[in-house]
Amino acid sequence: MRFNKKLMCMALSLLLLTGCAKAPSEVDKEIENYNSAQAVSKAETVTLPVGEAIKEARSFSADNTTNITVKNLILPESTKMPTYDVRFDSSGAGEVFKKLQNEPLLATDGGGIAVDSPSDIRSWKDKKENCFSSFPELNGTLYYRNSSDVKCSDWGTYYNQDMTMNESGIMTLFANERKTGIGSSLKYTVEKRYLAGFSESTEVFALCDGKKMSVGDAVKFAQKFCNEELAAMEKNIFEYQVNYLDVRKVADGKYGYYVSLCRKDKYGNLFDATSMYPYHYDEFETRNALIASPMYLWITSQDNVAEFQRMYTFCVEESGSNDRIVTLKTAVDTLSSKLAQGKSYDFDTAELKYIFEVTQSDYIDAAREYAKTNADNSVPIVYSPESVYAYGSYKISAKPYWVFTEITAQNTGTNCGRIFMIDALDASLRTENVDEQGRLMINY
Repeated sequence: MRFNKKLMCMALSLLLLTGCAKAPSEVDKEIENYNSAQAVSKAETVTLPVGEAIKEARSFSADNTTNITVKNLILPESTKMPTYDVRFDSSGAGEVFKKLQNEPLLATDGGGIAVDSPSDIRSWKDKKENCFSSFPELNGTLYYRNSSDVKCSDWGTYYNQDMTMNESGIMTLFANERKTGIGSSLKYTVEKRYLAGFSESTEVFALCDGKKMSVGDAVKFAQKFCNEELAAMEKNIFEYQVNYLDVRKVADGKYGYYVSLCRKDKYGNLFDATSMYPYHYDEFETRNALIASPMYLWITSQDNVAEFQRMYTFCVEESGSNDRIVTLKTAVDTLSSKLAQGKSYDFDTAELKYIFEVTQSDYIDAAREYAKTNADNSVPIVYSPESVYAYGSYKISAKPYWVFTEITAQNTGTNCGRIFMIDALDASLRTENVDEQGRLMINY
């Protein structure tokens, strides 16, 4: 289904203004942490070979005396961390999408119908007030389990599809609540979140089909499906690995697993799987935009997948070798020296991972110029990866960062928190989506 894109953009902008308050226990914890630690006045940048930096990071917490603590340290089993040039490449997606139309795990039997969905790139690009305030509709394919489900409006928009893909490599299986009674994963309350140690967890929950599945088995289920069925979309240059898992309550005694997965390259490096970065103009007015490229599965039965989504497909080429990276100690010291003094910071995760960063884009350049010449425009100026792709002439780089995230549950679909990125090559700090009160709205 196509949505009113301008309204969606405005809604996203409003969503990003939401903050969250801390519980008294969290405040007490910050005071305790601060009293037993100290801020760093000036950080010394130290780099080590990749393997040594990762080894040192594993023992960092035992020696850490700063005002920054980390609950979950997520490190790759890396042997090399090059810089990558990245391109959108969905040339392998069509065959995968066709194969999934006959995939029992998706409750498809090959008897459905696929319908082409044409793009609006030409009209979107030609009308500037629309181009810079909405997202383009790319060429795509819509799949229906039954031909009778195909509904077409006068302007050719199709509704109620079960599965879609488009030319940037977005692929989505929609939860079929009409048939199964189970809706999208974002509809349900998160009962428990696993940020680390989930592969070995034997904790068991009853699924919606009445059968039981352990957390560890859900991890294996998700990774097996994605690596066997979806990796070909990116020519098998990546393996997919779970990066966190939610247990979400569907009904009394019935649960589902929301499993977020990330890419892993041949060297063992992990790639960012954040669900969303904000699209509004303030985020890319003076700095490079980021691309969120998540993948998730919604597992509510031992026999099928209720919902999945993967955002974009890429090809990557090594463009630089990085023999040494910034140490975790340097990253923590940099944060300690640059963040507000007189308080402590307790992060849920610290990760060493690659971030997709748009280093050049004709679309973003044009949007910036449009913003300068249309100061009175009341419609927010936005960016999306689809915009960069559709407008043409872009450069994307993937390079390693130390990423620190504080997560506070906001509702079933989104979380509030703070995220700080330390470039693992030069130790520069990037704060992502943080307002003047240090609040952040992310989908994580």
